[in-house]
Amino acid sequence: MSTKISEEEQFHFRLIPAEQIRGGIVCFLFIMLIPVLVTLAAPMMSVYFYVAAGVWVAMLLWGMGLSTDPYRAEVSFVLYLGIYGLALAINCQAAILKMMYDMAGVESIGYGVSSVGVMLLLLVAFYILHVRALRQRAYQTMERNGKLGKAGKAAFLLAGIGYTGYYIIVAVAGDLGGFVMGMAAFSVLLILGLYMAIVFIHRYIFIRNHMDQLKAHYPVLGLPKEKRNAAYLNKMNQGNKAPVSQRKSKKRRGSL
Repeated sequence: MSTKISEEEQFHFRLIPAEQIRGGIVCFLFIMLIPVLVTLAAPMMSVYFYVAAGVWVAMLLWGMGLSTDPYRAEVSFVLYLGIYGLALAINCQAAILKMMYDMAGVESIGYGVSSVGVMLLLLVAFYILHVRALRQRAYQTMERNGKLGKAGKAAFLLAGIGYTGYYIIVAVAGDLGGFVMGMAAFSVLLILGLYMAIVFIHRYIFIRNHMDQLKAHYPVLGLPKEKRNAAYLNKMNQGNKAPVSQRKSKKRRGSL
């Protein structure tokens, strides 16, 4: 990377290294498989299973396409992470509704509607907070002060406590008993998915609108591995030419 960029561009231009894309896709798909397996509980072929399995297969096929040439998919992988966040939230919601209606025997549709409503409200809240933080350069300030990780953990913890508290209330009111821990666990994954969706989709949009700056900052973007290695070696060789010529001139001056 070479060209000097602004703090905002530096924040958004953080790409996942191509070497880590394949492993990342495998790990993410395994995590998403957990709520899919929950929807397989009796009755197996329910609408929750079809939704969760369909979303998982779609992310699998897309991930396989990116994995064929990860060095050309660094920007596309940013979008993949954002859509994956939405997909994870949808599958966790499907697992929660499965436990609520098919496993715990809840009959009132109000619990399901309120669950989906709370998820949408969280998505909107995350978007508003993220955009506000970007406009106020809060991320850059916290990063300079070494507090970005702490702030993210605090926000995630508060959201997790609030959403888990909601399901505890639902469990008590709906007499769900032992299912509350499972719903609470999936609520944490759901919140993580919503956060990923907001951050990475917004980052992808920013990158697409500033591709020229990104390519100037990251000249090997989109190049296959072999060409990247060749470009790196050429740069190293060019950097070593000056010192060699300087050493020769010093020797000539010393010989006189």
